[in-house]
Amino acid sequence: MARIIVADDERNIAMVLEAVLEQDGHTVEKAHDGRAALNLMRSGPVLPDLVLLDLFMPCMSGKAVVETMRDDSYLRHIPVVIITGSTLNGRGFPAAGSYQALITKPFDLSQVLECVRGLLSPRRMAENGGGDCGYRIPQAAESA
Repeated sequence: MARIIVADDERNIAMVLEAVLEQDGHTVEKAHDGRAALNLMRSGPVLPDLVLLDLFMPCMSGKAVVETMRDDSYLRHIPVVIITGSTLNGRGFPAAGSYQALITKPFDLSQVLECVRGLLSPRRMAENGGGDCGYRIPQAAESA
């Protein structure tokens, strides 16, 4: 179905997300730091359809990954779902509007699947450039 990159330095979380998304029919590639995630995005015959991204990782933070993606004409249209255990105080979060959804850890796998399916649905992709999968970005992150 879709090519999805999971970027999380917590290997167990990345492995569980990979298993669930592959069971749902997607091709999943994992990265355990921000730089590796960007390298995966730029490699391969096609761009990823979606990126699930932790914020705090070695080598390059999730915030820096999103900022790099949005400044790159090749990567800027790829939808991003932030998956983090951090509180929304604005520190460490990318600018509002630069990511499509936010899921906090611990999360329910059905929530992740619902979000992924919503962002990848053809109608939503065409209408909204990805949509927001029903998860609103709280005000604290928007004002950062």
